[in-house]
Amino acid sequence: MKKVSKDDNFYFLFFALIALLFFSAFMQQLFVGGQKSVLAFIIVCLAISVVGVKRKQSFYRSWYGFLLTLAAISGTMSFFEDIDMSLVTLSALLFFLLSHTYTALKQVTITDYVSKNQIVGSICVYLLFGLSWAIIYLIQLELFPQAFNGLEQKPWLDNLFEVIYFSFITLTTVGYGDISPALPIPRFFVFMESLLGSFYLAIMVASLVSSRLSQSENQS
Repeated sequence: MKKVSKDDNFYFLFFALIALLFFSAFMQQLFVGGQKSVLAFIIVCLAISVVGVKRKQSFYRSWYGFLLTLAAISGTMSFFEDIDMSLVTLSALLFFLLSHTYTALKQVTITDYVSKNQIVGSICVYLLFGLSWAIIYLIQLELFPQAFNGLEQKPWLDNLFEVIYFSFITLTTVGYGDISPALPIPRFFVFMESLLGSFYLAIMVASLVSSRLSQSENQS
């Protein structure tokens, strides 16, 4: 059996993220109130993605473990009616995603040879951007209930997939208009995400693919 190495670590993260996005959509469509189980799935998927972190990077593993534990504990406590720790849970998830994005982006960009793993890694970074911004929007909804048109005021887990959908629609600059920011601060984050999505695809992914093709040609 092949061991996990630096040549395939991003595959763990990629499949964990895709599974998370699909499961969130599945529960949103087929099970009323089923998003509560998504939190546990989020923790599991993100924990699996930590397998992609090199074993020698003990600091990152410890930091990720702390954030995931904090998110799990605060999220579980939020299920009790008298305790609302939504902001703690969302903040822990946001820090985790941002830390993971930084680690993945550094590994993608600092390399002498562009492998398939780096290409998959660049896609993972793009997905992490979308999820990070989704958490940012959920935090804004907690602070400003009228922050977005098209989103009702309800527990963040019930809004999770709607916000993920809006985030990726914004990141890809599609902009259907069914959900839109209603306040200045949310609008700022929306256009920043749009700019990030446009420049990332145009610069990062295009450069990696071009370098990979040039390497293939030189080897042939």
